[in-house]
Amino acid sequence: MSTVASPSSYGPPETAPATLLAMQGISKRFGATVALRDVSLRFQAGSIHCLLGENGAGKSTIGKIAGGLYAPDTGRIEWKGQPLSCRHINDAREKGIGLVFQELSLAPDLSVRANLRLGAEGAGNPFCRLRHQAETEQVLSALEGFGLDVDLEEPVKHLPVSTQQMLEIAKALMRDPALVVLDEPTAMLGAVEKRRLFQALRAWRDAGKSLVLITHHIEDVMELGDHVTVMRDGSVVDSFPMEPSISADDVLERLTGRKIRIAKQPCAHKLDDTLTLQVDHVRRADGSEMSIRMGRGEIIGLYGVVGSGAEQIPRGLMGLGSGSPLDFTLNGKPYHASTPSAAFAEGVSYLPSGRASNGIFATLSIRENLCLTQLVELGRFGVVSDPSERERTTSLLEHFRVKYHDAEDNITSLSGGNQQKVLMARAMARAKHVLILEEPTAGIDIDAKLQLHDRVRELAERGVTVVLVSSDLIETITLCDTVYTFYEGHVVNCYQDPQLTDQPDIVFDVLGQASEEAGKAIDAPAAMSTNA
Repeated sequence: MSTVASPSSYGPPETAPATLLAMQGISKRFGATVALRDVSLRFQAGSIHCLLGENGAGKSTIGKIAGGLYAPDTGRIEWKGQPLSCRHINDAREKGIGLVFQELSLAPDLSVRANLRLGAEGAGNPFCRLRHQAETEQVLSALEGFGLDVDLEEPVKHLPVSTQQMLEIAKALMRDPALVVLDEPTAMLGAVEKRRLFQALRAWRDAGKSLVLITHHIEDVMELGDHVTVMRDGSVVDSFPMEPSISADDVLERLTGRKIRIAKQPCAHKLDDTLTLQVDHVRRADGSEMSIRMGRGEIIGLYGVVGSGAEQIPRGLMGLGSGSPLDFTLNGKPYHASTPSAAFAEGVSYLPSGRASNGIFATLSIRENLCLTQLVELGRFGVVSDPSERERTTSLLEHFRVKYHDAEDNITSLSGGNQQKVLMARAMARAKHVLILEEPTAGIDIDAKLQLHDRVRELAERGVTVVLVSSDLIETITLCDTVYTFYEGHVVNCYQDPQLTDQPDIVFDVLGQASEEAGKAIDAPAAMSTNA
């Protein structure tokens, strides 16, 4: 294993691209936790440098130090060959360093235009006029490269999480930084959104910019990476240029230290033909209606781009959709939930996408976040039993392999991936009949993702029906028994026992380019498990 400790790590000095940011001997500690140990890295102009590692490896800490959010405890940072010391994030921005956070930092009640311009104006007369026309032109220009067609005056809280993620990136790039750190930028993006983002990032690299991509997705590295650094337990353990001979399996082996094969597992957890959930009045492409039937212990995937209509089913199940034409039947009885609380009472549990905005309670402890939905089961007569709560907390944290110091620590003390494990454990512990998962493994490393997949299969084996909405196509295929594809509000196709070889067809479906054969398959009731 090699480390990035000297310029020679990247080749002869006379042929190496210009170094924008160099870190030498960086260490950082948060209380008793050592986040970084003597890390040395450098990021070059006209290059996409990928940082890989497990949850808690120190990747995000490196990004936040580079972006001026944290100061290192020890070590030296140079910017274009000169010592760099940032007191706060604005110092880094003024130098030309941008930072895209893993958690969204948009102001939810402000418009798209206001969010992208927020903080961009310098100090001035508080009574000066706002230049709406100029701002609009700047925002439109920034969004053009991402293929986003949104109402600039729409509050961002009304937009899908994937669109908000693209806006977060556009906001950072609007400042025209020389170097930008992107922390898990594709965690909430589907295949189409990723394609648009990759096109924009390649254009920035070709313009001489330096991009630091913090990611868990090997496919992102294969698509974009010029150089890869692998981190483990706060240290750099490997660093290498992305040569044509390096395969995805090679990168995965360097990341995990062993060979891992991503493969479809047999669909063996469906218990019987008992119907748990039926969704009626789902549209087909020809305007007719169909029913989607979900059996006991079955894992169903709903896959489509933003606004495809796949999101209507989970929103309707949780009482979040207004005026939806869909009707639901749960365990043979009509089902209608007016609120998420009513859905929980019926045994329908939900993990929404967007960890920061829809999941964690940042001021509460790990224990409080984990047990929040289980208090009734952990006590009697309205009084929670402390021993029962502590026992449940310890059991769930161990079962989901959460890396933590003390369950009474604030949940924000955990890495993003471990926070996601806590939210998964909370949602799964409450599921009695149906579990809805939206982007369940966003920001989680490959080992943790496979572990969570096992937990989902265990739940299905106990008879819970799982509805998965994930932008990760490989996850959707390898985890689900059946996958429905959506485009412009209707079902395009159904894949029973989908395989990795189905990826091209599924992508064609969600782009509205399904073949004639795929279009004919939807009319086969046996294949669709429908009753029109």
